[in-house]
Amino acid sequence: MKKLIGFIVLNSFIVIACHKKSVPVITSRTTKPVILKTEGIYAPDTVAGKTLFVNYCNRCHGLPDIPLYSAKRWDIILTSMIPKARLSKEQGAHVTAYIKLNSNN
Repeated sequence: MKKLIGFIVLNSFIVIACHKKSVPVITSRTTKPVILKTEGIYAPDTVAGKTLFVNYCNRCHGLPDIPLYSAKRWDIILTSMIPKARLSKEQGAHVTAYIKLNSNN
């Protein structure tokens, strides 16, 4: 009897877990979608930028010497490295502010 109840409970769980979820489908829009401009809305914090730089950049490689490159060169480097480090836009703004403050202008 216990095996039968266990079997019924297990099968019920599997059926419920595998059931296709109902998701509403938007067939037409009555309003225009809102596009938020997120660039430049973060107040850069160089202290947070240093912390993020040390914690995230040191994971994969040694920390580069910041004054070794110009601010323009750092723009190119950061454009590719911020997504690789999986930083949010806000975190990327903090790291960028810290590096540009300490770069070789």
